[in-house]
Amino acid sequence: MAFITLNKAHLYHNLDLLCAKAGGKHKIMAVLKDNAYGHGLELMAGLVREYGITKVAVKNLLEARLVAPSFEEVLVLAEHPTSDAFPSNVSLSIHEYAALEKLSSGVQIHLALDTGMHRNGIKEDELEKAIQCIAKRELVLKGVFTHFRSSDELSGEFFWQRAHFERLKKTINTLLKRYNLEPIAFHSCNSAALLRTHNLGSDDFARCGIALYGYTTLQSCIATPDLKPVMALWAEKLSTRLLKKGERVGYGGVYEALEDEVISTYDIGYGDGFFRFDGTRPVSMANAQMSKGKMSMDSFCCGGDAQKICMFEDASALAEQFNTITYEIITKLSPELKRSVV
Repeated sequence: MAFITLNKAHLYHNLDLLCAKAGGKHKIMAVLKDNAYGHGLELMAGLVREYGITKVAVKNLLEARLVAPSFEEVLVLAEHPTSDAFPSNVSLSIHEYAALEKLSSGVQIHLALDTGMHRNGIKEDELEKAIQCIAKRELVLKGVFTHFRSSDELSGEFFWQRAHFERLKKTINTLLKRYNLEPIAFHSCNSAALLRTHNLGSDDFARCGIALYGYTTLQSCIATPDLKPVMALWAEKLSTRLLKKGERVGYGGVYEALEDEVISTYDIGYGDGFFRFDGTRPVSMANAQMSKGKMSMDSFCCGGDAQKICMFEDASALAEQFNTITYEIITKLSPELKRSVV
């Protein structure tokens, strides 16, 4: 069966680099959302906890419940639950004022600020109303954060947005005193922001996602961090045959043998979350083996007769072939694929 391997040494290398930038393990919140970017939520949670990370972020409460026993704090990024029945170390990200009015007393929250991305978050003119609501409803404000829209691009927007957040921190700290609320944590840096800066400034920690897994979207003229991809995808052989000159293989017979050649069928397809290539041009795998014809739901053909082949050890090359980003390659992979640590 097709499978995924996770390189523990590469993961810890990446964590060493990120922690050195941030100022220690306590300064990193590992982002494990969407099944840990396709790597396997529970496996990755175990590895980062073993390393010494105590804070993680996940997509929803389903993911939060799976990892909550292992961490001091779990931040849910993209769900506003209708029930308060969730672990006591779970905090909710609040992206609009209306969500505050639906929460019960005692719920722990991190308040998102709109500092320029304009996707979601509390606006500056809503700040006092939001803090007042938090105090009135007796919610537990654990943190305030923002998200950068251009931290990986060569422009001044990152610095403009960061300065805006720094200014709003002062306003928030004044409001916390006014409404008798406890001091909170501030966080803004994603992977790209942390990798391009010298330190966190007055932030308490960084939320690191894609760099954890060995990738960066930073333009090379800004920085070229020594990250190592954690995931490798493998396929195993289903069958081998001699394709005679002139014979065509797969749906539509797109690929035609120009001479007698050995081909094999392997057990990965678009049903496993791999991209459906149409056979009009070959796709190159990690060991330079080339696809033959269209990809099927559960299989594809490739030259040679190797018992197993590595589809990729670094998703960057595949992302270029499919004109997409590494995020899409790794997060699409089926959670049903077996994953193991090497």
